[in-house]
Amino acid sequence: MKKIIILLAFIMQIFASDLIKVGMSPGFAPFGYIKDDKIIGFDIDLVNEIAKVLDIKIEFVPMDFDALMGALKLGKIDVIASGLSNTPARAKNVEFSDIYYQGSNCFLRKKSRTDITNLNGLSVGVQLGSIQANMLNQIPNTKPFLNSEISNLVLALVNDKVDALIVDKLVARGYLNTYNELEIFQELKEENDGVSFAFAKGNTKLRDDFNKALEVVKSQGIYEKLLEKYEM
Repeated sequence: MKKIIILLAFIMQIFASDLIKVGMSPGFAPFGYIKDDKIIGFDIDLVNEIAKVLDIKIEFVPMDFDALMGALKLGKIDVIASGLSNTPARAKNVEFSDIYYQGSNCFLRKKSRTDITNLNGLSVGVQLGSIQANMLNQIPNTKPFLNSEISNLVLALVNDKVDALIVDKLVARGYLNTYNELEIFQELKEENDGVSFAFAKGNTKLRDDFNKALEVVKSQGIYEKLLEKYEM
């Protein structure tokens, strides 16, 4: 009986190891967001396709964006898939996958605020822990307005609690479809560092597995179809 119990425990451990917990921040369309009480988005679909190639089970764990890095370090999640910019500073603390999307940033304002032509002296909203927050730190004479959720920042802009936002251009386009009183008033022509999946420092096997699976997904034409699906 004891041997059977040990064997069952071993089998359960094998199955448990095939479950990969993926941290993501909802409200970050088109990468990951909630619609009809379901988590959907480009990152979600892409990770699910990677999971098929690797024959692993995936559990998505929604949380605030600024909590993702800490959760990864503590082992609460195995992967971050949330439109995460691949930056040198972050690379010191995580293992990054190959870049799977290259984006750019922009400034948002209300259409009625045509007086806003730059960020000098303005209250500017950015997401906590984001690349945009780092960008804002480099712009003098601004008043940072930080929040963990993009949706809250957009509402703050709509309700005149901030003057402008710095957001990923692709994410901004999604919100412009909902809030027609907003507009992009300046684009940052330079591209950011690109978007990657992140893994705990030292977990190079899972990173390499994701990279290989990503290449398979691309070679099968699935990646391009997902880009078309989310108009990226």
